[in-house]
Amino acid sequence: MGPKKKGLPTSTKVTSGSPDNQKKSKDLPPSAGYLISCDVPTKQYIQYLNELKPVDKKFILEDLDATHLLVKKKAREEIERKVESWMDENVFSAVERVGEDLNVS
Repeated sequence: MGPKKKGLPTSTKVTSGSPDNQKKSKDLPPSAGYLISCDVPTKQYIQYLNELKPVDKKFILEDLDATHLLVKKKAREEIERKVESWMDENVFSAVERVGEDLNVS
């Protein structure tokens, strides 16, 4: 969700493969949500956003692995907006200090 738009949620379908997958996804319709692929800190932030919601408003359907989440379709835009805002707040740019004494000893 940075400047290259890498890691934006992409649509996915829940498919049944192994019996384990069938158990996990049998309550989910074929196109239940969006697969979010992101780095670990971004995933942790998304999980934090989910924890702030009341039980009936939570949007994470499945925590798939360290860098992937399956989320409800309705939450996609909210997640994208909040993650982009969070990333903008945490971007630091180098400040050029030409001609200043940078020795801080």
